[in-house]
Amino acid sequence: MTDTQQWWRHAVGYQIYPQSFFDSNHDGVGDLPGVQAKINYLKDLGVDFVWLASFYPSGHVDSGYDVTDYCGVDPQFGTLADFEELVAALHAAGIKVVIDLALNHTSAQHPWFRAARQSRTNPYHDYYIWQPSDGQTPPNNWQSVFGDSAWQPNPATHEAYLHSFATAQPDLNWENPRVQQEMVQIIQWWADRHVDGFRLDGVTHLKKRADFADVTDPRTGYYQNLAGVAPYLAALRPVLTANHLLTIGEAGGVDMTTAKQWLDPTTGFFDLLLEFDHVHFWEMAEPKLPVAALRANLTKWQVALEGHGWSALFIENHDLPRAVSYYGDAVDYPRRSAQALGMWYMLMKGTPFIYQGQELGLTNADFTRIDQYRDLDSCNYYHRQLATGAPVANTLKQLAAKSRDNARTPIPWTGKAYGGFSTTTPWIDMGPDVAQRNVERESHDPLSVLTFYQQLIRVKQSVPALQTGRYELIDTYDDQLYVYRRTYNGDNWLVMVNMSSQIATTQEFDLTASELILTNLLVDSDSDAQQIQPWEARLYHLRQLE
Repeated sequence: MTDTQQWWRHAVGYQIYPQSFFDSNHDGVGDLPGVQAKINYLKDLGVDFVWLASFYPSGHVDSGYDVTDYCGVDPQFGTLADFEELVAALHAAGIKVVIDLALNHTSAQHPWFRAARQSRTNPYHDYYIWQPSDGQTPPNNWQSVFGDSAWQPNPATHEAYLHSFATAQPDLNWENPRVQQEMVQIIQWWADRHVDGFRLDGVTHLKKRADFADVTDPRTGYYQNLAGVAPYLAALRPVLTANHLLTIGEAGGVDMTTAKQWLDPTTGFFDLLLEFDHVHFWEMAEPKLPVAALRANLTKWQVALEGHGWSALFIENHDLPRAVSYYGDAVDYPRRSAQALGMWYMLMKGTPFIYQGQELGLTNADFTRIDQYRDLDSCNYYHRQLATGAPVANTLKQLAAKSRDNARTPIPWTGKAYGGFSTTTPWIDMGPDVAQRNVERESHDPLSVLTFYQQLIRVKQSVPALQTGRYELIDTYDDQLYVYRRTYNGDNWLVMVNMSSQIATTQEFDLTASELILTNLLVDSDSDAQQIQPWEARLYHLRQLE
């Protein structure tokens, strides 16, 4: 593969959640023309490609990931002509386009499933996964991601269908070659409309236990047969490679051996994998990882993939809480911790992804009532907790920390009403502090989070050592500092980040012969180089190895 075909190794990506990006037609919902209206913003930020979250026609149960038509655009987002115009405009601006593709399930309203549930002899019946059912007792103890039984009765056929996610999201049967061929045709259909790649959603869910037996872990024990997934991915490989499409796999729970196999440039299936060792977001009550664990987890992936594959670097997406609220300090150091987190992850080896609003330092939504939430998982969790007798206040506190809606509040473009996102009430409430954290204000502030991200992107794109150089952790054996070196052809760079709200002290480094290239603090020539301020981030160009 040529360097041109591996353009993503030198790129910075930007994920757009269209529903919350910009509302061009004033109905309270973001749309594809709204994305096109903000292309100059994306150019000024400096990103090389955008990943558009699901915009397909949908049953609107799980935020667009219950697809009713894989070859269309949901009317709330615009038309297919709008999509084609957006792709052309992004390409004209030098920005490539990656789109989502949910492989594991469709909507229960999809024509395939509507036909499939009518009778066992329907040609589409075997597109889905069924077991005999009396309509009362589930076929086994399998549970969905959302906590209920993974089986839903279908009286017309005296069966139950499998849904690993919501009841309205029946799982596709990837054992059926016709399902595989349908997906191949869908990929080609979008390739013909000039997309540059796909983020393949939920790939570790595709293979299910064939014996349908009870499992020890009802939430995960019936899928994640990673070896069994490989033939399905192999069926997609020819159409992806023939069209030179960037392929990103969402691969929660993937092990290192499998990751290397899936990322192999010759025999693998993906160019990038989104793995989740560094984010524990799936349990509402689980705390964030300490810095020492982050060092261990991220370094494990950096070292293991050296020479074997390429890392996808991210700390936010549409399913995660805001990084400042999760990793950082949203109370005492919101700006500084947002900047420090940006330097921490973006300058590792790999392709960085920025999620919309992350570059502004947006914090969690700060919702205080259940009626403010739109996320199915959050609402289900709330009602399950209350059914067990859990206090309302505690449950709302957990949702405020971990709900997926934290990242789905609209982008504040200005400090005006509704943040300039729309002229009418948005589909979900705005996040806090719109007057202070918005694009207009931060664009004119040389010390803002947005300005710092622009600087980070420029340095990432312009320094070969920060793109392809080897990563080397410098372990400080504490729970504050994350320090690593990037080295390429004798050119050496040092990233030092205090990921705590207390001063950190280090005697490990002699930096007198080095040049400080970028920092999120005002530089004081008399400051003590060994005293690292709370959430201080430094990038050094090392003139010589220490």
